[in-house]
Amino acid sequence: MLINLNVTSSRSMDDVIESGINSIKGQVKEAGISIPCRVRLFEKSTGRLISDDVTDNEGRYEFRNLLKVNFFIVAHHPASQFNAVIQDNVVPK
Repeated sequence: MLINLNVTSSRSMDDVIESGINSIKGQVKEAGISIPCRVRLFEKSTGRLISDDVTDNEGRYEFRNLLKVNFFIVAHHPASQFNAVIQDNVVPK
């Protein structure tokens, strides 16, 4: 299982940093095929769970309204055939 990650911004950089409206979006794939699954976003410095969500049918997810701090994302295999996949040191834009 693989997390394809895109860190994106929907506004100008000045607006995003001042307003705290940052996002992280991506897609979860297994052997190149998109799969729906549970994804969880954690704040790296504290380990605090920020969001717990399910991707769409194409494995896409988006976390919005984030502060510009480091996070890590955990994707859980839908059939529990594999351990979770972790994307570390993710900073929203």
